[in-house]
Amino acid sequence: MATHAELVKALITELAQDVKSYQQLAQQLKHQQLLLQNRDSKALLAHNTELQQLMQQLNRHAQRRGEHLVALGVTADDAGMKRLLAALPSQYNQQGRQLWQQLYELTLQCQELNNANGRLLAQQKQMMDKLLKPQQQYSYSPNI
Repeated sequence: MATHAELVKALITELAQDVKSYQQLAQQLKHQQLLLQNRDSKALLAHNTELQQLMQQLNRHAQRRGEHLVALGVTADDAGMKRLLAALPSQYNQQGRQLWQQLYELTLQCQELNNANGRLLAQQKQMMDKLLKPQQQYSYSPNI
């Protein structure tokens, strides 16, 4: 079983890794948007596979972070992380708070990029539906 110091060190290290991974995710989401705009379906399929792998890694890290927090005696959420960081010596407190804030901001950025990509995809689908099903565009009642 890991000591509290080892768990805290692992937690801070993984926060730093996650910040880098979320920066990478933001770049990949921007690239995904470009591929969507260019309607490059082959490249998009390959890109989405990479994106999925990164998302799985981030999910594993989040689960492990939750386990570390619980093992350290706090809740596995924002309040627990803040409580833990407040109890650390100033050097680790400052570094941890900075990483935690950066991670939060990056998740918001990635969420917005993902939402924008979803809107773009929905617009493209709507356009394709109009092109492929023009009779539905002007139909106001079921066919009789």
